[in-house]
Amino acid sequence: MLKKINTLLIFILVGLVIADFYLATKKDNLLSTTWICDQRKTGFIFESFSKYSQVSEEMILTFSSKDRFFINEFIQVKENDKDAKLMELYYDGDYLQTRDHLTLNFESVHILKKYDDVNLNRAYKEYEGHSILYRYKKISNRLYFYTDSKNEAFDMVCYKNK
Repeated sequence: MLKKINTLLIFILVGLVIADFYLATKKDNLLSTTWICDQRKTGFIFESFSKYSQVSEEMILTFSSKDRFFINEFIQVKENDKDAKLMELYYDGDYLQTRDHLTLNFESVHILKKYDDVNLNRAYKEYEGHSILYRYKKISNRLYFYTDSKNEAFDMVCYKNK
């Protein structure tokens, strides 16, 4: 009788270890998903950006394989008292996904449609060769991105493209 109880306890313990391992390594599958992200930036503090009243960014973020991503970004730049002008960019790179972290490594940035101001073009081009470590949370058809550094410039909400 004691042997049966010990065997049962060992099976329960092994089951708990397997379940704990599964929950500890579980991650949301982003493979082959596309997300629409929209951000609006205002109130710039740097002098080189003070002439802009608003920069609106719409991104189409695609996780094309288990470790590759690309982004098509459409930007509307509104200068004080002027009509909005458009920029268009294409980013690609690799990503590393863990339980609640996502690292985007920007391998290349292509400016498909430049803006008149070289400072703004340079600011977006500077992503090339850099990485951003995000915390993320997937809830239903929404993907929330935020950083540990509390830098709101990188916080965003994306919606799954159906």
